[in-house]
Parts: sequence; structure tokens; C-alpha cells
Amino acid sequence: MTTKPKITSFGKPFSYLKDPELRRKETSDSLLRIEGALFSGEHFEDVEWRNINFVSCDFVGGYEISLSACINVTFTDCNFSGVLSWGDTLDVRFLRCAWIGQSVMYGERHSKNTIFESCDFRGTSSDKNHWGAVGTHGEALFINCNAKWFNLDGDAKLGLQGCVLEDVICEPSRKYGGSHVTIENCKLRGLFRMAGGGTLVQSLTIRDTVLENLDLFNATVKEDVVIERVRGGTLKISVKEGARNFVLKDSQIYGDANAICSVYAGAFNTLLIENNIFGGGPGKRTGIGGGFEPGDKSPQPVLTQSLVFRNNKIPSLRSGRLNAAQVLLEGNTIDSLELQQGRIGSLKIVGNTISRSVDFTNTQVKESNVQSLANGQAKLEGSNIKLN
Repeated sequence: MTTKPKITSFGKPFSYLKDPELRRKETSDSLLRIEGALFSGEHFEDVEWRNINFVSCDFVGGYEISLSACINVTFTDCNFSGVLSWGDTLDVRFLRCAWIGQSVMYGERHSKNTIFESCDFRGTSSDKNHWGAVGTHGEALFINCNAKWFNLDGDAKLGLQGCVLEDVICEPSRKYGGSHVTIENCKLRGLFRMAGGGTLVQSLTIRDTVLENLDLFNATVKEDVVIERVRGGTLKISVKEGARNFVLKDSQIYGDANAICSVYAGAFNTLLIENNIFGGGPGKRTGIGGGFEPGDKSPQPVLTQSLVFRNNKIPSLRSGRLNAAQVLLEGNTIDSLELQQGRIGSLKIVGNTISRSVDFTNTQVKESNVQSLANGQAKLEGSNIKLN
């Protein structure tokens, strides 16, 4: 990345980048094309770059580029290594560009229509403290990109389409108000993390995607989490209370050697689990429950208004400690079911195939309609559930 001539040798184009007002007077901001330049050792601070095409340029260095704004700019076949700030990026496109190592480059919070297409983000260390980070504190869209050991961010709106990501973090910061995140037709290998107390997600939608490990542990979600037509490994959706709806449909969740699926039901107002296939073996449970604390003697408000399991295949379902107004299990194929230590308004279990044990221990309901079970199949100690 050091064989190209420095931008300082480019005459007028260099002057226009340093002094946008001069360019405006002389060219009225007509399109400027800069090709094959090395940006290193020269500072561009508090200036606005507008209507520029950068082609096959190398941007290297730390804190040397710190723009106020970047507007209607394209970067094609460019390489980046270092720490750069683009200011607010408006109508900016990176096409077939590459970021190397611990590079950190962001657009600011008013960034919109900032697109990374067919780009490559390649870290050099598995240590998360040394991963690179690229995106904006506003809106960002990644299309057909590849990344490993990197943070990809759109702190107000983030889109991932057709990307192949391995060990990637996307953690929208609550400092910027939370992000609407959409992931479509991607392959998420290794860890895909949106976790931690500092992470605020307004909404999350994942469709038609293959994933190995989705981690939202302890994140805050304000609205909906929707997962549809997903295949792969583990889901860890133990987010903080106060989210709106959770939907998991038409998916195949097989887990890994350690876990399959963990969803904190008490975090959501409603949950719909429909037409899914879950993996599992001895001792491996699909866990979708929680919200009631048996040891807490103070009044506990209902956290979940509706929880529906419909037409799923689940070897072992653990849905204990629910604090729910309505719970419906219908048309599922389940080996063993744990629905213990809960407080439920209306419980309906109909039309399921349940081949092994059912545990209702210490669950209290206001009303119930439970399908016929084999003699001795259900554990009812401490429960007021009546069987048909």
C-alpha cells in the first residue's frame, strides 16, 4: 500500500481536497475523480468532501483524516488501514474496498444512505480488543460483504444483505438511541454478538440466514425480534425486560455441543414459536421461559401476555417459571415438557404428541385445558392443573 504516489503530488485535486471553498469557486463542485493516490502523512481536518470519486486509492494513517462531512462520494477498489473519521456520510458508497487489521473508521450520527458493497473486512487477531470497526453512528448498509474479526455498525439503522461474516460484533450503542437491524440472506459463522448492557436495539429482523451462534445476552430491545427461515446453531436471546414481541418461525435450530436455544420469555409482551425444528439430545433443552421468581413474595406483575408454541418439533422443551396471561401449546411434537414453577392465567395444551414426561410441578393457573396424558406421565406436585 506504499507504492502509489502521495496525494500531495496531485496538484489541483490535492488543493481542492484541502480547500473545498477554492474548489467551489473554480469548479462549482463539479465531479472530481482521484485515482491511484496514497493518503498518508497529510491532514484533512474539518473540511467537507463532496462529489468525488476515489478509485484505487490507499488511505493509511491515524487521525489524519477527520472530515466534517462526506457527501455524494464513492470509493471504488480502495484500501484502508488506520483510524479515520468521515464526519456525516450522506450518499456515500464503498465498492470492492478492503479494511485491514485494527482499522477504525466511522461516519457520524447524521449519516444516511451509506453503503458498503462487496467489501472485505479482515482483522488480524482473534482478541476482540484488537478487532477493527467500520460503519456509522447513523445508518449503514452492508451488501455482499465478507468480514472476520471485525465490528460492523450502524447505530441508528443497520442492514446486512448477502454477507458472509465470521466472528463479528454488531452492538448498536445506546448513546445513539438504538438501531433497527435487518439481516437477510447472510451466513453468520462463529460468534455473531449483539450483547451487553451498553447495546440498544430498537428492532431486530433476521430472515433466510444461516447462523452458528447468535448472542443477544443482556442487550436491550425496545420493539420486536423476528427470526424467520433461519438454519443453524444456537440462539441466546436473554435480553432485558421491556421488549415488545418475539417471533421464531419456519426455522431449524440444531444447537451445538453445549446449547440449543435460550429465550427469556419475561422480556417480551408476546412470543410466537411456530413451525420450527429444534435439535437436541439427552440433557439438551430448548429453553423458552422465565419471568416469575418463586422466592419473591412481593406482587409480581404479569410480564408476558401471550406465549404460543405451534407445530414445532422439540425433543426437550423447558418453559418453566412463566409469568404469563395466556399460554398455548398446539400441534407440537415433544419428547419431554417442563412447565413448572409458573403463574399462568389461561393454559391450553391441545393436539400435541408428547412421548415422555410432562412436569407441571408448582405451577398455578387460573384456568386450563390440557389434553389427555398417559397415566403417570405428568408430575403435578404443588400444581392446580386439571388434566382432561
